[in-house]
Amino acid sequence: MDAITLLREELTAMLADSPLPPSAPGELMHPPVDMSPAARKMRAIVRIADMYGWHSAITHFLDMKGTSYLTDLTLPQLDDLLGRMHGYVDAAETGSSLPDCLPAC
Repeated sequence: MDAITLLREELTAMLADSPLPPSAPGELMHPPVDMSPAARKMRAIVRIADMYGWHSAITHFLDMKGTSYLTDLTLPQLDDLLGRMHGYVDAAETGSSLPDCLPAC
């Protein structure tokens, strides 16, 4: 027997001895979601950015706060960013501007 055949047989025997535990089909398609307040806020922020193409607003906010990732933000900072994102949505829907932004034209 060649080395590849021996290796295949060894791997087959090892896998047969220790099968993986069965997992529910739903777990594979929909893994559990982190339901912490911070994770929910981050998902809401990213959802708005995805919907409107406003990922630069997240980058701008991270730059202002001196952080690299959304996960580095505190809960009050996430609240602030989520409030800003909702403000941008409101402004876009009504055609108005936030007080600290350029006029919406």
